[in-house]
Amino acid sequence: MQTEATKNDTCIAWGKRPRDGDEHSPFHPLCDHMLDVAACFMAIARCGRIRDALTSTAGRALSEQDIERLAALTYLHDVGKANSGFQAKRWKGPAPREWPQKAGHGSEALYAFSCDEALLAGLPIEAMSNWAGGVDELLHASLGHHGRPIPEPKGVDPLIWRPVRDASGHEIYRPANALKQIGDALRRHFPLAFASGGEPLPSTPSFVHLFAGLVQLADWLGSDTRFFEYSEPGSARTLQAALERASRAVGAIGLETSALRAQLIRDGFSFQSAFGIEAPHATQSALGEEGLGPLLVLESETGSGKTEAALWRFAKLFEAGKVDSLYFALPTRVAATQVYERVRKFVARLWPTYAPVTVRALPGYESADGNEKSALPDFKVLWSDHPDETKAHQRWAAESSKRFLAATIAVGTIDQALLAALQVRHAHLRHAALCRSLLVVDEVHASDTYMSQVLEQLLEAHRTTGGHALLLSATLGSSQRARFQSIANGGKHVSAPGIETAADAEYPALTDGTSIKKLRASGEPKTIHWQTLNAIDDHARVARLAFDAAKQGARVLIVRNTVPAAIATQKAVEALVNASGDRAWLFDIDGVPTLHHSRFSRQDRPRLDARVEERMGKIRNGVHACIVVGTQTLEQSLDIDADMLITDICPMDVLLQRIGRLHRHKREGKDRRPDGFERARAWVLIPESGSFEACLDAPRNGLGRLKNGGGVYPDLRMIEATRRLISEKPSRMIPLENRELVERATHPDCLRSIQQELDAAWEQQAQQLEGGKGAERTIARLHALPYDAAFAKLAFPEGEERIATRLGAVDKLVEFDPPELGPFGEDVRQIAMRFHMLPNGLDADATPISIIRRDDGGFEFDLGAARYSYRRFGVEKIGPRKS
Repeated sequence: MQTEATKNDTCIAWGKRPRDGDEHSPFHPLCDHMLDVAACFMAIARCGRIRDALTSTAGRALSEQDIERLAALTYLHDVGKANSGFQAKRWKGPAPREWPQKAGHGSEALYAFSCDEALLAGLPIEAMSNWAGGVDELLHASLGHHGRPIPEPKGVDPLIWRPVRDASGHEIYRPANALKQIGDALRRHFPLAFASGGEPLPSTPSFVHLFAGLVQLADWLGSDTRFFEYSEPGSARTLQAALERASRAVGAIGLETSALRAQLIRDGFSFQSAFGIEAPHATQSALGEEGLGPLLVLESETGSGKTEAALWRFAKLFEAGKVDSLYFALPTRVAATQVYERVRKFVARLWPTYAPVTVRALPGYESADGNEKSALPDFKVLWSDHPDETKAHQRWAAESSKRFLAATIAVGTIDQALLAALQVRHAHLRHAALCRSLLVVDEVHASDTYMSQVLEQLLEAHRTTGGHALLLSATLGSSQRARFQSIANGGKHVSAPGIETAADAEYPALTDGTSIKKLRASGEPKTIHWQTLNAIDDHARVARLAFDAAKQGARVLIVRNTVPAAIATQKAVEALVNASGDRAWLFDIDGVPTLHHSRFSRQDRPRLDARVEERMGKIRNGVHACIVVGTQTLEQSLDIDADMLITDICPMDVLLQRIGRLHRHKREGKDRRPDGFERARAWVLIPESGSFEACLDAPRNGLGRLKNGGGVYPDLRMIEATRRLISEKPSRMIPLENRELVERATHPDCLRSIQQELDAAWEQQAQQLEGGKGAERTIARLHALPYDAAFAKLAFPEGEERIATRLGAVDKLVEFDPPELGPFGEDVRQIAMRFHMLPNGLDADATPISIIRRDDGGFEFDLGAARYSYRRFGVEKIGPRKS
């Protein structure tokens, strides 16, 4: 490796050096680093699905000459580092006075290309301009390798591109010489690029954007010293040596999947071998068929095996070489954690030996094959199982949230995928990594207006690369389904049907482009007996209803819309149970009564999930009555089989999701349900008045629109429509009536009918909702990254944090070091807190302080200007910071 022991050595332009080093530290020459990154681009561009994506966006197959020319442009990504202001960064402290002020290398590079020709004489500018097509845009994309397009240079100091002389006038560094070295290296390493002939380089915006992401990926990989150690003194990197390193790196991190595919084809696989299930359900079989389009929507009832259907789709596409990876996107961290374990088992079955790494793509809660990550200084990581070098390299994608999508198999939240469609740093890298994947979006109906619009932008960009996507939902409204159909139809508008047509549409169904194919139901239909109960604010009455059912041996599930309502209900249940003397009915962890929601520590949540399934899951060891209280976290991923359901009213599609946890499995013989609960019964809680009028002005229990917009379930028209459908018929056949129920509770025709029937306040709220949705779509379009626009004309907005906040991507992970003893006897190391629970102006580096133990278990702490408690009811804000 190169060193700088003397001043005379400063003529060598450096490209990489240790973060904590100084002018005497080893360094990696600029030309060698640029070659490493160019070699990484070449290796990445030759990977199966990435090569296909380049072809798809270019509109033609790329030749080897094209690849070399793109590699040459990639080589120039760090050309701006030749400026003397950047080279002055070799000094950890102030540079010697003869050097100019320290500078970057992004805008500085653009500035150089606008300078006089003498500076650039050493670069083969004219020869490269003959490549024509999108060469200028592609160069701009390469220079923007730090994650965002470079704006027009302003305020660049001209001195950084002039020679540096010492006090005696002796020239010690000349940027023009460094640029000539770069130019000579370009011609030497990439002779085919400068050969005559060849087609003009692709110029479509989608191709340029994809190239930008690939350069970012190549730069990140080519900068990793585990794969590209610094050059030895006096040596010079050859392209062949760089390519050998790049090939090993691309294979190690999982971008090259040909060996995995060959192994899968050689060993063979079946649905039974992949899942341990003798035969697939109808929905699962449908996803294994050939000839399906790239964008599918699968609608099927809860418990029908949609997760397995999605994984089966991936296996078949991977075998056919149509995808190289999988990203399984869930609406919540809880759901992602649950599905992650199921995907790990699937991967282990599909590849019994040499399986790809399965990444849990949750920032701050990363995992690779079940092993936890700890952050170390200088962006390094430590894995809990202390793997050898080879195994550690395979977890490269799990080391940073920006690299999650580069994993071969990853399970995470939807926001990690949506960030590929927004104008935030490294969006292009995410987009380029995602082009290899089958993108699975579960519970797609759960997205709000903003997220739905961003998802549409993402799917359109993904489709353009030739990517595959699968959207899963219990039941999706026809309006949103038509929007997805339009994307699958190449942007040609597909009109949403009227209410009668929508209500009669096929279900369960697989939507493929403009066609909707009916699927056979996976299980036996069940009759749900439901009725409303005017007791949404009467926690004691709700507790009594559950208590009386538990006395008869029932397992009762109570789902509230908000955490405060769930806690109040839990306390009311405990009061009744404690008075009866039979505490065995209470949901608990190691004897400590509790409930289930999202505000528990990372260490306690898995225990809560496991305990819920133990008390109310598929396997029953006799009849053991219990009462489980929780929130929306009980709707998804957990295999819950309740004898009776009590739930707050919510939109019909959500209600059906909750009802899917009622009588989920067939019970016979010794396993039969207790007397009186042979029929599936759901009590749906509404206000005592039976009306939602009061929620128009003052939202309560998650019902109604907040003054500044938003809310848990802001559209009271949907809530009223759901109430009416429950009142119309005391029982319904599920899933046979799912389609009609959802459409008649969510279709715009039905919502308009309700607002017109009721008073002016409903009309006013409808206008506010529609205006709010329109505004959200507009904001989403403004935030979206336009992959059909010229790269060089983009200017990412400031305030990326605000954009990410809308996706919950800046929820804070509060860390306790050393850990604190939690209410269930487990050390608490991390609590993920939603941004709306955080105090205003909280510093990004804020840590918990003033921690004290509570007499009732758990502890209290300050975070910023707020005081919190963490006990058996979860984390709660209890007041201002202690003075």
